[in-house]
Amino acid sequence: MSVLSVQSVSYSYKTKYQTVQAVKDVSCDLSAGTFYALVGKSGSGKTTLLSLLAGLDTPQSGDIIVGGQSLREIDVDIYRRKQASVIYQSYNLFPLMTVCENVMYPLKLLRHSDADAKKEAQIALEKVGLGESYWKRLPAMLSGGEQQRVAIARTLAVHAQIILADEPTGNLDTENSTQIIQLLSRLAHEEYCCVVVVTHDLEVAKAADVVLRMDSGRIKEETV
Repeated sequence: MSVLSVQSVSYSYKTKYQTVQAVKDVSCDLSAGTFYALVGKSGSGKTTLLSLLAGLDTPQSGDIIVGGQSLREIDVDIYRRKQASVIYQSYNLFPLMTVCENVMYPLKLLRHSDADAKKEAQIALEKVGLGESYWKRLPAMLSGGEQQRVAIARTLAVHAQIILADEPTGNLDTENSTQIIQLLSRLAHEEYCCVVVVTHDLEVAKAADVVLRMDSGRIKEETV
């Protein structure tokens, strides 16, 4: 079932010296229960496309449809809190919040009670292998792989259906990268999420159900 429909989307931006056509007339349908790897050379447009899917940028032409509605017509802040979750290479955790508080944060934005948010956060942390001994630690007390698992737990806690990840293994060693790849695969296949990962990591591409290859702003190849 298609969760996100990209319909003839184009996007450009201006630098000091030129206008860059980052995404050119891209169309694709992205489904629940599927792990997608979005690959390509630097400057091919893959990170820009991910930003468009997240509602961080707005297409200059074409449209992105989620749940039968254009992203232009919905509150994108609520979209990112409830439906789509973005996972970054740099983890984006709050340094002065505990692990549990970091996972609780988006639930508090959605007006969950403290007790409910804490319960959901703890369940999510358990799912990513971070038991009670981690819950009161600060992010600086964790390894890179553990911090990325906290970021994934934040996604699990809000039950987001769309997971958008930008180089999530970029700062990790091989062992931690493998664990993160396995977690993202589980999100697609066990939690029935639509998982889209921008990556240069060949191991991520190997684990994906579908590989979308971008070149010069276009999707040139789709490999299943």
